[in-house]
Amino acid sequence: MDGKCLPVLAASITFYVPQDVTVFLSGSQIILPRHRTVCSDNVATNFGDAFNAVIDRAFQEFDEIVVCNDDIVFNPYTWQTLGEDVSILRGENIPLGWVSCRSDYARGYQNIRLGKGKMAWFRWETEKKILPVDIIAPICAYIHKEAWVPFPPLNWYSDDVQCLDVIEKNFTNWISRAYVHHVGSQTCGFDEQSLIQSAKPWIKENRPELYKRWFQKKG
Repeated sequence: MDGKCLPVLAASITFYVPQDVTVFLSGSQIILPRHRTVCSDNVATNFGDAFNAVIDRAFQEFDEIVVCNDDIVFNPYTWQTLGEDVSILRGENIPLGWVSCRSDYARGYQNIRLGKGKMAWFRWETEKKILPVDIIAPICAYIHKEAWVPFPPLNWYSDDVQCLDVIEKNFTNWISRAYVHHVGSQTCGFDEQSLIQSAKPWIKENRPELYKRWFQKKG
């Protein structure tokens, strides 16, 4: 990346995230002015390996973390709302995997544009609900160490596979009411077909059941 997004994320963390939160940054030497910041090099060649390295480092110190893309921006209520939703779900004794924020650049109900119901105060009714899903994009998402499964060494489909592996461990994934702005596709780019084709060999060899479901035509 050319560094345009990460400083904006860092600024939003500085002002909107509690100061006792430790920030782990991969591939950057930015030091946040109000937060303990742990920087590390990013030597990975794909999304999965890059995220695994920094997440493993964070889990050396903490049992629960929030994973963030470098091209998202917190708003004043993101951290509080995400934490409230995690507490609500835990209060119902739900085995939590991912609890992920919504955004303006995501798929399915994680995208605020795909809400349902009536519009009230400029939000869809479904935006006020915590929704169970199979697959989320961890652009800004909570996860506990107990539920963690490493990402496969892929760009696209890495989070798809990982989310289903989390479910295989008998945990559940959720979309929070919390929101972050997401620029999107700043690292992997917009060549959809190239990203799909690059992922296919690994999925075919390591997750043949998913390869059949996702890529082989039915009938």
